[in-house]
Amino acid sequence: MCPECGEFREVKSYRVYTPEESLNAFEKEHGFKIPAKYIDYAGTHSDHVIKLPKNTPCTKDEYFGDGFYEIGSYLGLDHNENRSIFDSSWLVREWGLPERLVLIEGDGHEWLALDYRNSEVEPRVILIESEFNQYKVVANNFDDFVDSLIPYESVYDINGNLIYTG
Repeated sequence: MCPECGEFREVKSYRVYTPEESLNAFEKEHGFKIPAKYIDYAGTHSDHVIKLPKNTPCTKDEYFGDGFYEIGSYLGLDHNENRSIFDSSWLVREWGLPERLVLIEGDGHEWLALDYRNSEVEPRVILIESEFNQYKVVANNFDDFVDSLIPYESVYDINGNLIYTG
């Protein structure tokens, strides 16, 4: 559907890609290998939080709340979809973030990202805020990130109060 006029138009050679084909297309277009396990999370809403590491020399805790980050919806894999990993390049420029990040979740002020600044094949997972580009490494790779996810109800009660004791 045309966003300007609202009419439907046929797109020649349009086809729906499998998640694997989308990952391959992203790799060819951007040069980064997305972790295969990301397929299981792409485009989904999460009911998990991640515990953040304590303050490090390059970050200030006031940017990262109570030590936990509530994950919203992971960016999808469809190039034609709104909120896709294919949007990472322009979002990184728009928010003034460092290059070589693939954004996987966030709202503009804080982003979960795959950080390819140290490795093109096994990125770290970071949480970065966009005002001063302060970040915390939340996992050394995506598998470790997945292993460290905590169900929301184990961290917060029904009223959103912190109850985590671990």
